[in-house]
Amino acid sequence: MRIDRIRLKNFCGVAATEVRFAPAGVTLIHGPNETGKSTLMTGIDVLFDHRDDSKREEVRLTKPVNRDVGSEVEADVEIGVYRFTYFKRFHKDKETVLTIHAPAAENLVGREAHDRVLQILSGSVDTALWQALRILQGGNLDMPKLHDQRALSEALDRVAGKAKSGATENALFEAAYAECGQYFTDTGREKEVPVGQARKRASDAAEKERTLQAELSKLEEDIGRFSTLEKSVATLKRGLAGLDAAQDKARLAWDAVAKLAENVERAKSVHQLAAQTMQSARSALQQRIELTSAVEAAAGKVGATKVQNAQTTAALDAAAAALSAARITRDSAIATAGRCDAEERARRADHGFRDEEFELVRMEERRQHVTLADAAAAAASAVVAAAKITDSLRTKIRAAEVKLKTEEGILNAASPQFTVTALQAVEVAINGEPCSFKAGQVRVIPVSEPVTARIGNAAELRVEPGANAETLSQAVANAQSALVKACAAAGVASPDEAETVWAALLDAKRTVADRDRIAREHLRDWTREELGDHIKVARAKVDAYLARRDAAMPLPATSAQCKVLLELATKAAAEAKSAQTKAEAVFAGVQEHHAKCREDHARGAATIELAQQDYDKAVARLEMERKRCGDDELRSASTLAATGATTALESFNAAEDRFNRADPESAKAMYESSVFASKQAREQCDAQDRDLIVLRTRLDLAGDTGLAEALAEAKRGTFEAEDSLTRLLRRAAAAKLLYATLSAERESMRQAYVAPLRDGIERLGRHVFGPTLRVEVDEKLQVISRTVDGVTVALRQLSTGAQEQIGLLVRLAAAAMVSKDGGVPLVLDDALGSTDEGKLAAMGAVLRVASQDMQTIILTCAPERYVHVGARVATAMGR
Repeated sequence: MRIDRIRLKNFCGVAATEVRFAPAGVTLIHGPNETGKSTLMTGIDVLFDHRDDSKREEVRLTKPVNRDVGSEVEADVEIGVYRFTYFKRFHKDKETVLTIHAPAAENLVGREAHDRVLQILSGSVDTALWQALRILQGGNLDMPKLHDQRALSEALDRVAGKAKSGATENALFEAAYAECGQYFTDTGREKEVPVGQARKRASDAAEKERTLQAELSKLEEDIGRFSTLEKSVATLKRGLAGLDAAQDKARLAWDAVAKLAENVERAKSVHQLAAQTMQSARSALQQRIELTSAVEAAAGKVGATKVQNAQTTAALDAAAAALSAARITRDSAIATAGRCDAEERARRADHGFRDEEFELVRMEERRQHVTLADAAAAAASAVVAAAKITDSLRTKIRAAEVKLKTEEGILNAASPQFTVTALQAVEVAINGEPCSFKAGQVRVIPVSEPVTARIGNAAELRVEPGANAETLSQAVANAQSALVKACAAAGVASPDEAETVWAALLDAKRTVADRDRIAREHLRDWTREELGDHIKVARAKVDAYLARRDAAMPLPATSAQCKVLLELATKAAAEAKSAQTKAEAVFAGVQEHHAKCREDHARGAATIELAQQDYDKAVARLEMERKRCGDDELRSASTLAATGATTALESFNAAEDRFNRADPESAKAMYESSVFASKQAREQCDAQDRDLIVLRTRLDLAGDTGLAEALAEAKRGTFEAEDSLTRLLRRAAAAKLLYATLSAERESMRQAYVAPLRDGIERLGRHVFGPTLRVEVDEKLQVISRTVDGVTVALRQLSTGAQEQIGLLVRLAAAAMVSKDGGVPLVLDDALGSTDEGKLAAMGAVLRVASQDMQTIILTCAPERYVHVGARVATAMGR
């Protein structure tokens, strides 16, 4: 395949462009970024891959965003024996036109033209290889995917001497792959259809056979179990009468034991009641004793609290006197501290006033500096605005002045001179102007124009300048005119005035610049308005302080005097505050002691009252209790209750002894065992009756189901399903074996033609990496390592530039191998961006040599990378 020409119009961002490519060798297309270089290959892809009415994203993106027109692409292409022009317009006024020039002229349009081109491509071009060999923007490090590329495989077969990739061999391989694919997935797993389904049918048939066999066996077991259950039920029913008699006997024995247990419980209740009566009598006696003791204790407590109250009263009186004295001292210290604190605040306010007054003066001085600088800058700005002279005009005036003086010097040096020497005093008219000469006076006159000298009526002399002098005079006049024009443009009369005006202009500009510097220095972070506002605020604060200050206290004249008085007042206030703190601490301590004494006295008084109340209550309660029952009565009742409790305990012990001798646990165990045995026998008999009913019903139902016939039919179905599965698996295994054998042979073939590709890469790569270059290529035709000077490095560990260079070498080697069959164009979009200057020369030589017999297209925004290629340079792209 070869592309001779491509034309784009209204395509993406390209308004219109046409590029022609060299049929062989390298064509270099260069231009800045976003000028549409990569769009050329996009145009080729869209032209061949999509119909003119396609709605695909890649087609939609080719429409211009700023014009409602259709995008157009046209190409002259040569594929094998075919040479044709192919045109498409998308989006609007859609059109497809195919003009075949050779081998026979054809003209097709629309869908028919699109299908015809696809037919030509499919028969002659390996489009997958074309895409694999291209380098797109940003993809310089990507290795091409050469595995399973048909055109490259056939080329490598020929080089390796193994022509095993022809149509017949490929058809056989594809047929084996298709047959194997009916039974297995690409990962080698069995497919559900038909293998999985066949296995399921065989499994289901075998399962059905096993189910029927199990049902038949279950029926035979039920028949045997029915006979056994009938015998067991009869035996159980005969034994129920004996079990019932044993249960009745055990119940009578247990009832006798239960009566003994009831006697024990009654004796126990009587004993507990007697014990409670004895305890109540003893408690009443103990309470009487405790009441008597409580009366005696309350009387003692009343006496003790009266003694303690007398002590707390004396302590409270002393504490009250001390508290009064401490209060007087504290109040005096507080008053003194208040006076000193007021004086300190006044002195501190005076000091702050003087500081604010000083700051107000400083701000007014800063504003004065800024105001003067603004006035000077305004005057200087007027000078700057009025001045016409600029640095370029000044330079032009000085150059014109130098030019004039140079021309005058040349004129004076090249022109003839008229010398007049007076031998005696004489009057001479030179060019009509009278001149007086003294004896011995000499005058030299340059002859740049005709000079006439008349000596009285005696003689007249005339000197004419030569032709060269006239030319030099004109040059002087021209220089003079240029100087006058330059001065006029600058608004000055002479070069000296220009220098004066220029110096004044520079001074004015400096004054304007100084205004900003002065403003920054004095305004700092404020604006002029903010400074004025701060001055107003400071002035108002100063005036307000003077208005509200107490005139009775003299105002110090300076900030230093205010500071001295403030320090004295601060010291006095601190001393007064310290004295106040000490007095308050003493007062607090005395106050706390007084409060404690008052609390102790109040607590003592309350204690006396409570103690007296407790004594009165104890006496009243004791008297009331004695009225209800005397002390002797309580002692007699306690003795009688103790005797009754002893008698009840003896009766309880005797009843409990008779109960234990009756062995109640054995009687209870015998009774519970007989009940359980009778119950279990009846439940077992009932359960077996139910089982007999279920078995009888099941046997009656199973009599006419035909299980034997169904089992025979199931065995036949199982045999057929397993036989079908066996034949299917045998066919699948054969297909898998054939495909594996052909795959192994193809892989062996690939291993054989890795060497030609490796040799091609090394042959080209030695121009770049030296004569010791070796590369390792795997079975997928991917370079995995590079060896130079005996050092082997994995591809992914190489530098970015080296990976980029090897990727391009692989593409060149592959493209060169398929070029004998017509090949495909090699497209390099912005390649070699990471290659250093030294390697660029070597890669340029490789590109030139490898592209002699194939078409290579380079798209780049840096054509200097490819100066060593010797490429044909196409028309630069443009938007």
